[in-house]
Amino acid sequence: MPGSRPAIAATALLFALVLQGFDLRAELLFRSAEQLDGRQHWSAPRKYAVPADTVYPRTLADGTQVSSEEVQVFLQGYIAQEDVYSAKVMESLVKRGRQRIAGNSVSLAGSGGDVDAAMELGRVLRKLGVSTLVERGDQCLSSCVFAFMGGDRRTVAGRIGIHRPYFSSTRKVPDRRAYYRQLQKKLQQYIEELDFPPSLYEAVMAAPPESISILTAADLKRFYLQGMSPSTEDEVDAAAAGNLGISVAEYLRQKAQGRACAGVFGACDGEEQKAAGSVARQEKADAEGPGATRGAVGSPKPGGKMPAE
Repeated sequence: MPGSRPAIAATALLFALVLQGFDLRAELLFRSAEQLDGRQHWSAPRKYAVPADTVYPRTLADGTQVSSEEVQVFLQGYIAQEDVYSAKVMESLVKRGRQRIAGNSVSLAGSGGDVDAAMELGRVLRKLGVSTLVERGDQCLSSCVFAFMGGDRRTVAGRIGIHRPYFSSTRKVPDRRAYYRQLQKKLQQYIEELDFPPSLYEAVMAAPPESISILTAADLKRFYLQGMSPSTEDEVDAAAAGNLGISVAEYLRQKAQGRACAGVFGACDGEEQKAAGSVARQEKADAEGPGATRGAVGSPKPGGKMPAE
């Protein structure tokens, strides 16, 4: 109907929201751990979006059938709504025990995309209890950061960059400002939901949309983008103390002194990593426990590194 056109246009505007990005559309990919000549290698990349790539049991090159396997998972490129579907396929495979994510970690690299899709991806990752990683030489910019925030533990060896989102449409739409304010509320709610500080939202909104603000190591710590959020760390500390048979107060005292089995990021023979896995299993009883890498040969990702902007 003619009277509904402004509302339709406004809805289109709302869902046309993007953050800066010039890469090809992102794809959620995985490699499988396979034995070749008595050594473990990672297979060629496969896609969660391709049904034939996620059929189990799977027949290997030597005719062996496997009903479950360890996989490396990574997302590269421009994030779109299709990637949310892929993430849910991955979630289902993990929960049904078909896949174990190596190191319980997902690698991300990209320069932008759909904000709503990035936040949905982040929620799937948080629900799974996985860690997220930006590898050395990679960059996670714009909306990629919102997906990266979904990790329970976050490690940045590359670059993280933020800026204010914008609507890509030039069409004149009634109440465009009101829709943008709705977006601001959604971002605030997402940041609070995943236990990041309000200062992260303020930093995102302070960076003009035509530029990228690359975060320093100090910024990453201050915004909880490196490491864990306080509520997660508190839970992990409590689980680690329980595993060691000591009080939380004693555990924190040892941790402050840097004594054995008191490191936050899996030093001390991985006590914290074990504790984090214990917490994740308690919260997600129907999911498989985290897998672990076993020194496989081969690159975890196809192709080279993304160029810096």
